[in-house]
Amino acid sequence: MLKSFLLPLLLLTLGCSHAAVYKSSKEVSKSKDFGSGKLVIVQGPTSNDAANINILSPRLKNYIYEVTDTAGKTYKVEQYETVKQEPLHWKVDKILVTGLTPGMKYSLSVVDEFRGSRTIVDKRSFRALNTESNSVRFAYASCMADDYRFNDVIDPMWASMKKQNPDMIVLNGDLVYVDSFEFVERQKASELDIWMRFIDSFNRLPLYHWDELKPIFATWDDHDFGTNDSDRSFVSKQGARRVFLAFFGGKNLAGVYKLEDESVYFTMSAFKQKFYFMDDRYFRQPNKNQTEQEKSAQWGEKQHKWLIENLKADNSPSWIFNGDQVSSGVDLSFKESLQGNSPEHFKQLQADIKSLSTPVVFASGDIHFSEIMSIPADRFGFATYEVTSSSMHSYVGDGWENPLRVKDMITSEFNFMMITSRNQKGKLSADVESWGMKNEPYFRYSFEVKR
Repeated sequence: MLKSFLLPLLLLTLGCSHAAVYKSSKEVSKSKDFGSGKLVIVQGPTSNDAANINILSPRLKNYIYEVTDTAGKTYKVEQYETVKQEPLHWKVDKILVTGLTPGMKYSLSVVDEFRGSRTIVDKRSFRALNTESNSVRFAYASCMADDYRFNDVIDPMWASMKKQNPDMIVLNGDLVYVDSFEFVERQKASELDIWMRFIDSFNRLPLYHWDELKPIFATWDDHDFGTNDSDRSFVSKQGARRVFLAFFGGKNLAGVYKLEDESVYFTMSAFKQKFYFMDDRYFRQPNKNQTEQEKSAQWGEKQHKWLIENLKADNSPSWIFNGDQVSSGVDLSFKESLQGNSPEHFKQLQADIKSLSTPVVFASGDIHFSEIMSIPADRFGFATYEVTSSSMHSYVGDGWENPLRVKDMITSEFNFMMITSRNQKGKLSADVESWGMKNEPYFRYSFEVKR
């Protein structure tokens, strides 16, 4: 009898914390505020006074987007494009918010006006970037599989990054595994397949549901382009570009963000530095069965010239982000890299960078472990580094020995980089830490690159 009495009392005690939030069926049905995180929302390219934001919304809804600051002041919101494809039930609304000030916290409300009722469907906070500063602290990650085996990893990994509170986030390829062996055959992805896999992945990853948005600057590698080890022959490459830019692209921002007319490569000019986001897939000569290797085999001639001309025109300290590694370190048949797959292109890149006065650091992903390589001066005319960040949550193997690797600067645990990058009197100074689910970095390293 005592046990039968105590059990419901215990259950009542355990459940009492929920009593305060109990709502009746009518209250729930008539709710006008859905809280935060319902939709997929991506804060894309951002400057000190403007932010691109992309919202995955139901195709039959024409949401109203409102932005206010902490004092209640409203800001201009331009909904300039909607990207959609039948028969999907979703579309991407693309908005530009202007008139912002660095340091100010803003609120984005997603409002549904329907049958005379006004409901707040989602609400997020966001900030502009202080692009006039000479330093930035950014999170850097790649390789984000939404495979079921990573379910227990995905949430704590993104919680770890959220705790680091970066100024912005750089995503460098394999952000969606379109060809994950579960839904889409390799080499056969259609634009519809790519849309569906992006929606699957974005709905699962906490990043796109954070209460506080972070500016995201992103480029792709093979899996989010559409298929493993892909190149310019991929049948759905134009559709892939359309989908990728729907989620991550935005309007050009004067003096800060400029997307080029083809593929997904772009420049970011901020923090008295330059950030070049390369496309290693759209123009890429196939790795196999080459009768003659092209001099710009990985990036294509136009993109290669674009990079070199920009580096020549502005010698600010620069980062070059590329999906796969630029320097091989070691030649392995199963590992893609610019040097390994496109040695003629690598030689051309060496010669062109040697002719410049711009300090450059390379950054890459793809290999499913993280490392820092020290690149000797004879390769590019000055000593530099390549920082590889992989994987956030994706398949991991045993790795390999690399004679260029800085001693102990490696981890095969799920991880992302936190990088503080500074323009220090014309030099690129960086502090790099590898973080994951531990309460301390897997490794940390500081370096300086100068010309």
